Formats: sequence, C-alpha cells, structure tokens
Amino acid sequence: MTNQERMAKVAWLSRYRTIERQIKRLKEDKEHWQDKATNIVPTPVHFKYYDHNKPADQPTIANMTIEDIRRNNMLPVVVHGSSGGLGIDDCIAEISEIQCQIQEKIKNQIKAKCEIEKAIEDVPDEKLSLLLEYKYIDGLRLEEIACEMKYAYRTVKRLHNKGLELINVVPQCPLEMC
Repeated sequence: MTNQERMAKVAWLSRYRTIERQIKRLKEDKEHWQDKATNIVPTPVHFKYYDHNKPADQPTIANMTIEDIRRNNMLPVVVHGSSGGLGIDDCIAEISEIQCQIQEKIKNQIKAKCEIEKAIEDVPDEKLSLLLEYKYIDGLRLEEIACEMKYAYRTVKRLHNKGLELINVVPQCPLEMC
C-alpha cells in the first residue's frame, strides 16, 4: 500500500469523527446565538422627569399613578439598548440556519458511520477490526487503544497499519442498510 493510498483510507475512515467535531462546533455556535438572543436589550424608553418645585409640572404630578411617582423620584439610570444592531429576529434566523446545518451534518454522519462500520466488519481479523473500531468510531488514540487492548504501542501501530491494508473503501451505503 502506498503512502497516498494509506492517507486516503485514513481520511475516508476519519470522516465520522470529523463530522462529529463539525456538529459540536455548530452546536457551540448555536448556543452563542441563543445567548445573544437572550441578552438583547430593547431600545431604551426615556422617562421624562417632573420637578415638584416647578409650577408647570404640578398638574402632571397630580395626575400621576403611584408607580409613575415612584419612577419620577428615582435617580436617572442610563440604559444601553440595541439601536439598529442585531435584533431578536436576526438571532432566531441565525439559530434556525445553524439548526438546519446540524441536521444535515447528522444525516451525513449516520451515512458515514454506516459505511465505515461496513468496511470494518469486512476485515477478516477480529482483533484488527476491533482496533479500527476503537480508532475510527470511538475516536481513541493509538496510545489509548494500546491500554485498552493490553498491547504495546508499537504493536498497536503495526496492527493499525495491517488493518488499514485490509480495509476496502466502500463508496456508498444506503441508509436502509444501516
């Protein structure tokens, strides 16, 4: 097996884990937009304060509710709102788009996993098949696989290469077979 063929097989087998990382990033991005949506402050409503000592304000103060009088007696507060920036609708649209991308990635991940599992099942040696499953489905590193299988790292590396040689890249796996 040439180095180019080996790299192509590794890339083909690594698709499942790659898509999993992409989904994780999309979910983090979605969470970021959800945080943004919950932190949007509406454009501030400015409250006009009335002075008890001004005769022109006396009729207005007389007609105020208890709540209005309470607000009128409070110190002015500076409120920073979103003026012309991102609105809740923008955030919802972005979240919706990301959700669609996540669903598409999940479909691709299911298909890739099916194809990879089929190719690994076709490896005649059970030990090699288990090693490839640990590596490309479970995402374990060779060091972790060595501990799990109770082999030396060099042995696992050699077995991994042997397993790669026995892998036949399967172009497609219909979802009905999964």
